[in-house]
Amino acid sequence: MAWFHYNQNNSGGSFDFDETAGITHHVVIEAKNAWLADQRAQFAGIYFDGCDSGRDCSCCGDRWYSAAGEDGDEVPMVYGQPANAYEGWGGWMAEGKEIAVHTISGEILWYGETKKVDAA
Repeated sequence: MAWFHYNQNNSGGSFDFDETAGITHHVVIEAKNAWLADQRAQFAGIYFDGCDSGRDCSCCGDRWYSAAGEDGDEVPMVYGQPANAYEGWGGWMAEGKEIAVHTISGEILWYGETKKVDAA
């Protein structure tokens, strides 16, 4: 098994959020390969044809991109960092809801984001 990261682009100036489906800024899906990860992602509500279908803003680009061609990671990762300890510049979602990790068993694990504090 491998883990595949889907980063949501805020096409049109907003993010989609669905707690029940596990849709948030960063979605990480466990699957045997990228094709199966994409299938699980689509089942959850992620789509890969946003601009073509008119759902997404053509100037901002598609909201989601397929994992096709990716090998996946050994553990759930967001931009090269473990999902459960991710430090980034997001903070777009409610506290503890920045990252949704979908396990192969169907469980959805939620993580926030560790904020970096600049020493000015």
